[in-house]
Amino acid sequence: MPPLVPGFTITSALSSDAKGSTWAAMRTLDDKPLVLKVIPVSDVTEARAKAVQLMAVLDGIENEHLVGQHGAIALADGELALVLDRVTGGSLARLLGERGNLSPGETVTTLAPLFGALAALHASGVEHGDLAPRSILFSADGRPLIGDVGVARLMGHAGGQVDRDESLMAPEVAAGAVPSAASDVYSMAAIGWLCLTGAPPDPASTIRCSTTVSPRIPALLTDVLNSCLTANPTARPSARAAAIEVFDAVQAESVVLTSVADPATEITRRIRATAAAVSVPAPPSAGKHLRGSLVIGAIALLVMMAIGGGTMWFVSRSPEPARPAAARSLAQVRPSPAATATSSTTSGLATADLVPATPTSGSLTDVVTARESPRIAAAGLLQSLVDARALAYAARNPALLDLVYAPGATRADADRSNLGTALERGATYLELRFVVKDAVYLDGTSDTARVRATIVTPAYETGQPDGRRVVHPQETVGPSIFTLSLTRDGWRILALALP
Repeated sequence: MPPLVPGFTITSALSSDAKGSTWAAMRTLDDKPLVLKVIPVSDVTEARAKAVQLMAVLDGIENEHLVGQHGAIALADGELALVLDRVTGGSLARLLGERGNLSPGETVTTLAPLFGALAALHASGVEHGDLAPRSILFSADGRPLIGDVGVARLMGHAGGQVDRDESLMAPEVAAGAVPSAASDVYSMAAIGWLCLTGAPPDPASTIRCSTTVSPRIPALLTDVLNSCLTANPTARPSARAAAIEVFDAVQAESVVLTSVADPATEITRRIRATAAAVSVPAPPSAGKHLRGSLVIGAIALLVMMAIGGGTMWFVSRSPEPARPAAARSLAQVRPSPAATATSSTTSGLATADLVPATPTSGSLTDVVTARESPRIAAAGLLQSLVDARALAYAARNPALLDLVYAPGATRADADRSNLGTALERGATYLELRFVVKDAVYLDGTSDTARVRATIVTPAYETGQPDGRRVVHPQETVGPSIFTLSLTRDGWRILALALP
């Protein structure tokens, strides 16, 4: 239920968690759009006095990477409403939830100014104490900002307990020490590690070098993060020094705030920490041929969806001439057991465009619907499923994900959200494809199977809503274990996990 805050009209709910609730609101005095952060406190009168003192300090800090605070209002039910600037670009938590991780250049663009903002806070005697992806916000033009300054102190004041994210917490704070400037530096570096890899740093590891993450992440960047993540607080650099070192480590690049940046991450985000770039040989004409196949396939699929038969080309046993051009390019030789276990062999759309195809009487639908496919044609089956996923992105059609995922597959929801956002914002995927390598059948039953495989995403581009084209480098993710389920329409992906 919306709070009753004098002088404000609540327009919508933004978020709610153990630390309180956040609401979009209009100030009745001048109709200015603002945000109200409503937090529970042990003594609302004393907490408001401390909030006012804090805001007086923040007003003296000139830094454009801090969310502006405009007041604190004591509410009748023992809560405090902080009046904040409205920031419309979303949180880092949401961005990572959509994309899995950021590129090294995007991470630098995010971290360097935030370390600088931390330095300004520390110089004024203020520690954040509760840095997390949810407290990092972006303006509409991609400028990162630190939010929730002082919230942890207000909630924890007078002996109150604050529930913090322990995976991003400095070890001394986890052991009961009071948050400090050094612990803020640790938490910001842990957020940087999360941005790069999709996972928080492992507290059991004291030394992490770039080769344990991915060769695509420059060593200079991991080196500065490692120095901030040392267990000894006195050995960590200051926030100001970290800001300079992070900025010098990698060429900065604009943060892509839409969810169309990297669709591969949602199906593989739990194993992105092992991602590494590899070479996939392709003839010069491969890209052109693939683009043509995807465009033709996407048009055909959209037309078929419009007449009510959008999935039939994939799951029915219609004659060869009735399938769209993209489907015909998928219908290659049905892999033998030997080919399935060969690391250099792939099949399906990506392979057809990487090596010369040999037309046969084999059928894509045979691979997808045959009960024995995971055992005798694991590579071909999994390739067919990820090809359908690539085609869903090319067509920007969430309905086509029914050709990829089994009912109940949680990762399907993330893909549907990505595609819905892309369609709404006019973003496009150019030459996106996934290549299955080293597919091996592990075990299964009559209607389930587990297949271990590595997924290669060759370089591709996304057309952004503002007309830019963002290049995404080739990436390899895995090996991972795919759990497949035999539905009434054929095999589909149910889950994904580390081996």
